[in-house]
Parts: sequence; C-alpha cells; structure tokens
Amino acid sequence: MKNKNILILGSTGFIGRSLTKKLLSKGHHITSPVRNTDKVKRNILSGDIGQINIIPFDVSSLYSIEADIKEADIIVNLLGILFEKPNRSFDTIHYHVPKVISDITTKYNKRFIHISSLGSTTETKSSYLYSKALGEHYIETNHNNYSIIKPSIVFGEEDNFLNQFGYMTKFLPFLPLYKKGNTKFQPIYLDDLTSFISKIIDSDDNNFLNKSIDAVGPNIYSFKEILEMIFEIVKKKKRFINIPDFFASLQGRLMGALPNPPFTYDQFLSLSHDSISPGADKFIKASLGRELSSMKLVASNYLKKFIDKV
Repeated sequence: MKNKNILILGSTGFIGRSLTKKLLSKGHHITSPVRNTDKVKRNILSGDIGQINIIPFDVSSLYSIEADIKEADIIVNLLGILFEKPNRSFDTIHYHVPKVISDITTKYNKRFIHISSLGSTTETKSSYLYSKALGEHYIETNHNNYSIIKPSIVFGEEDNFLNQFGYMTKFLPFLPLYKKGNTKFQPIYLDDLTSFISKIIDSDDNNFLNKSIDAVGPNIYSFKEILEMIFEIVKKKKRFINIPDFFASLQGRLMGALPNPPFTYDQFLSLSHDSISPGADKFIKASLGRELSSMKLVASNYLKKFIDKV
C-alpha cells in the first residue's frame, strides 16, 4: 500500500477524528482545513511530526484550498450539520460545499469521497434530507471519480444520539416518543464506518468507483426499540410519553431557537423517513472481511456512565 496525501474536510468532527486517527496510524499524510486550529490538537497527537498539515479554512472561501486539493491524492468531505445557524445553512453545507469541491476535484481529476446521509431524498419536507440529496445528485451527474457513502445513525463513545438520551434518563422519568417511535434506523458503529472509508482510500480497484453506498450496521431498530435498549443498559424501568405531532413540531420550533438545540422542527420532519437499507450491511461486512459490531454490545460499554450510583 502506497502512503497517500489525503485532504479531509471535517476532520475535527465525530467521524473525522476517528478517520484521521486511523489514516495517520497507516502512515498516510493528512491535510486538515479547519476554522479553529485548536480543535485539531487531538488529531496531531496521534500522528508523527509533519504527518498532518493544518490549514485555515472557511466555507465562505472554498477556492482558497484549491492548491491544496491539487496536491492531494484523495479528498474526503465529511462536512455536515444537524441544525442551521445564521451563517451555516443546510443548502450551503450540504449542497454548495460538495458542488464546489466536486468541481475542483473534477478539474484536477482527483478521487472524491463524499459522506452524505441514508434517507436523503427530494421527496421530503425536511431541508436536511433535501439538501443532502441535492449534493449527492450534483456529484453523481458531474464527477467521474467519486464514492458517496450514506450512513444511517453512527454510534460510538462520543456520539450525540445515544449519549443524549442516556443523559436524559438521569433526570427525566420518561423518554419522549416521536412518531410513536416507529421510525426505523440501521445504526453503524463508528469504527466500522471509518474502517470502511479507510478501505476505500487504500483500494486501487474499481469496486467503490462512481457508486453511492449505503453504510449500515447488521440490525434494524425502531426508534422505540433503541430507547428501550438505553433503558435496559442504564438499568431503569422503561417509561415513555408519546408526543403528538402537533406538540412535537411546536417543541422542535421552540428548541430550534436555542444555540445548540437538542431537537429541531426539521429533525421532527426527518422522522417521517426511515433510515434503513436491508441487506446493505453484507457489502460493508464483505469489504471489511469481518462481522459488523452490535449496537447493544458496544453501547453497553459507554452508556454505563449513566447508571445511577447507589
């Protein structure tokens, strides 16, 4: 395996930190465009001197990294947001950014790996899912050297999904059920996902070329089943309250006004869409050459911190 120069957009995020650490351990050289260089310290510590190059970057000036893209072998885009801010819209991050990066990587005939989201569609009221679909479509119709990876929920020690609900069990007597808890997910473990992305980066064949790949784990759960699993892990009685759509949408609008909202109106809308791809886990499993991780087994290790101390 030839060590490669890899530019990663979003290297300081939940997925980005894991992927960067994995690629550094394999000897690859990383270029990390970031807004806040302080956030990269954890990644720098996992690599050798000179193995990671930190450069200033802002989505408002994407062409400022064109020269760095030209020098890279592979470009990975992990940029994504779960809620909008005045200067960070879904359209900007999920459509405009991949569009421009796609154009630049096409110009220099560079490999482009784009991480999107399972369930993205233009047949939705959710701006998150709609903008994700637009970004994917642009790449698919304007690039000839791409891989689009579409994960369902990604879980891991520092995730913002299981940990959020685990934390809520500490001070709430119940957990909220939206859409009656019927929305289905096929969660994938962080290490499985980043190992798969790393596999694509290391591969020189065409198994992953010009494809959109659903990245999912081995099990499908309803939203309610995931919450039941959390209750079981933290050793608490399973208690739920069904939130009617009207109140859920109102709650989402009110919480969405917070600086870091735990729930938004757009997230409520996205719950109308399942995030599953039955059978797609077999491709991930075959590519990695091993079994995929069980959500319950892995989550049991890091959700124990929410068990009440006696």
